[in-house]
Amino acid sequence: MIVEETGLDDDNFDQEPSRSQLKRDALAVRDLGSELASLGAAERARVPLPEDVVDAINELNRTTKNGARKRQLGWLAKRLRKIDLEPIEAALESIRQAARANTQTLHLVKQWRDKLLGDEYNPNPKQALTDFLDKYPHADRQQLRQLQRAAVKEKAENKPPKAARLLFKSVRDAVNYIAESPQ
Repeated sequence: MIVEETGLDDDNFDQEPSRSQLKRDALAVRDLGSELASLGAAERARVPLPEDVVDAINELNRTTKNGARKRQLGWLAKRLRKIDLEPIEAALESIRQAARANTQTLHLVKQWRDKLLGDEYNPNPKQALTDFLDKYPHADRQQLRQLQRAAVKEKAENKPPKAARLLFKSVRDAVNYIAESPQ
């Protein structure tokens, strides 16, 4: 029995990425390009990008037709494959973390506002104000009491929520003060 030698070394064959893996990598770079194009100008300025990639992103954002947009996204992905993506991905992760923190803070502020206005889960707004002031002692007590009283009155009379908006801003400022203060 004669064994043909194919010239393929089993060790090298296992180290090469599969075609499926190569395709997943190419799609990941394309998705990265799409994510970069969706960023606003201020956020994109925080990402370390070479000039040719910035030009490709700007051209992609100017392109409106679907076929041309797809080609331009491919061109952007080609530019991205030629550079080191680690600093770009790190900057994008930093942007994502800031967005997540902002969303969590917004949800916390909404929960406090609802408690202060007396929702169905917490019908006692005075106790909610006491709890809030215990947690955020730097907040202006008098202003919060006045805004809470006016907002509850507006809610009872079905008036536009002007005081509730001001209460929301005051609560947001108090929560952000704690979040931004050095520990």
